[in-house]
This record gives sequence, structure tokens and C-alpha cells, in this order.
Amino acid sequence: MSQDRTGRPRGSRNIKPSKAAVANYYRLLQDKADTGDTAAAGWLLLLNEQRQDSERSSPA
Repeated sequence: MSQDRTGRPRGSRNIKPSKAAVANYYRLLQDKADTGDTAAAGWLLLLNEQRQDSERSSPA
């Protein structure tokens, strides 16, 4: 007898990364940018601009 389940299949990973994983991704981008990877540097700039834009538009 099979039961229908909602949500993700058992044993699969979450799609949204954890806060620790995101912090590791930022560190990885920073390390790559520090070694001259212009794509990584560009992504860091873009992410920084997006964060500043959202801080400016959020109510105080």
C-alpha cells in the first residue's frame, strides 16, 4: 500500500541552502576574487549592490 506524500522525496536535500552554506559560498567567492577571478569579484559587487538597494528601500 503506497501513501501519497507532499513535499520533497524522503532522503533528498533541501533546495534552499543553510545560512552556513551561504556563508561558505561568500567565502569561496571572496577567495576566488582575491586570486584575480573577475567573475567572482563581479558577483560580489552585484550581491553587495542588491543588499544595499534592499536596505535603502526597507522602512526604518
